[in-house]
Amino acid sequence: MKKTDDKSISIIIKKQLYSHEAELKLGDWKNQFHLDYVKTLIAMALNYCTENNDLVVNGYLITDKALYLIVKTNDKTFDSSIKKIENHIHFLLENHTKELKSIDKYNFETNDENTFFSIRKPLFKIYPLKNEHLIQLLTGKKVTLTYFDRKLEDLKLLIRNHPFCSAIDYSGAIGPVEVGLLHD
Repeated sequence: MKKTDDKSISIIIKKQLYSHEAELKLGDWKNQFHLDYVKTLIAMALNYCTENNDLVVNGYLITDKALYLIVKTNDKTFDSSIKKIENHIHFLLENHTKELKSIDKYNFETNDENTFFSIRKPLFKIYPLKNEHLIQLLTGKKVTLTYFDRKLEDLKLLIRNHPFCSAIDYSGAIGPVEVGLLHD
C-alpha cells in the first residue's frame, strides 16, 4: 500500500480584472478652485478608490484640463468606477467647505448652494484614450521612433517633469497616487 498525505488544497479564485484606458475631461467645476487643489482632490479620490479595491491604477496623468487613466476594475464598464471617483471628490469638497465655514464664517466668499449645484453635474466627460505613445509612457515603457516627432518629444517632456504622473512611480520614486506597476 502506498501512503498518501492528506493535504488540503486551497483554491484561490481570482476575480476577472478588466482594463480601461480613458481620458476624463474636467468639467467647469475646476474653474471654481485653484488648479493644484483640483489635482490634489483627484489624486486623493484615486487613492481612496485604490484602497477600497474599486480599481487598480496602472498609469495616470492629471493635467489642468484632463485626467488620463489606465486602470483595471472588476466591472466590464468604467462608469461605476467614475461615479465612485466623482462621489469621493464631492465628499472631499463638501467636508473642506464645512471646515472653512467653521474657521471663519464671515469671510467665506462663495455661495454654497451655487457652488455645489454646479459641482453635482458630472465632473468628467469620458473619452477613450487612443494615444498609444501616452499609454506606453504612463506605464513606464520607453518610446523610440526612427524619426523625430515633435509631439512625442513634448509629451515626454511633460511626463518627465509632471508632479501628478505615474512616470514617477515607474522611475522608482513614490508619487501622489498608489500605482500597481506593470512589469514586462
